[in-house]
Amino acid sequence: MKKSLIAGAVLFVSASMLSGCVIHVGNGSAIDGSDFSSILGNIDIAEGKHAGDISSVNGNVEISDHASADDISIVNGNLEMESHVTVSSVDIVNGDISASSHLTVLGDVESVNGNIHLPEQSKVGGSVETVNGDISAIDTVIDKDIETLNGDISLKGSTHLVGNITYLKRESSWGKMSDSKPTLFIGKDVVIDGNIILERPVTLELENPSLNQKVIVSYGGAQ
Repeated sequence: MKKSLIAGAVLFVSASMLSGCVIHVGNGSAIDGSDFSSILGNIDIAEGKHAGDISSVNGNVEISDHASADDISIVNGNLEMESHVTVSSVDIVNGDISASSHLTVLGDVESVNGNIHLPEQSKVGGSVETVNGDISAIDTVIDKDIETLNGDISLKGSTHLVGNITYLKRESSWGKMSDSKPTLFIGKDVVIDGNIILERPVTLELENPSLNQKVIVSYGGAQ
């Protein structure tokens, strides 16, 4: 997981930088297609509009139906997207990521301390990663990997993962690892092309018994 967002959270270079207000893209108060940054304020992308790169500290980002944006970076805020939204990538520290349906992410989706929900008919061109957040996907195609340290993972419906599922071992930079085991649930119709790599203890709930053949346990003391 990239950590550059934390170091550069307050170093924004964009066409618009505002503090303590709401930026509305598409209703005349901001220019469609520009980059936007906000400190202590929210950013809203109107229906059918496009924004460039979006950066926010202590504010939420909301994207309406059929709207789009390039790279999205948020510290201490949530990303809420409606239906048929397209973005290039998402990188969040302390915030949740959610959408209504038909989400398209061209690259990676990452959250350090937040949950990621990928709704029906979504497509992710990169990987999906968290540290302490849960990951859920329904009828979603993920072209690369799923990785987490402490989060639960739930894959349902016709979800198709091209890469691996990896539960990462604790790194000292992320502090003390939770004593409780996260849960990996995979529904019976989910397709996993890669392996299920466990670098820490995990509770497995696999509805398709054949997926047990893909489990690779690589931590000490495993049975």
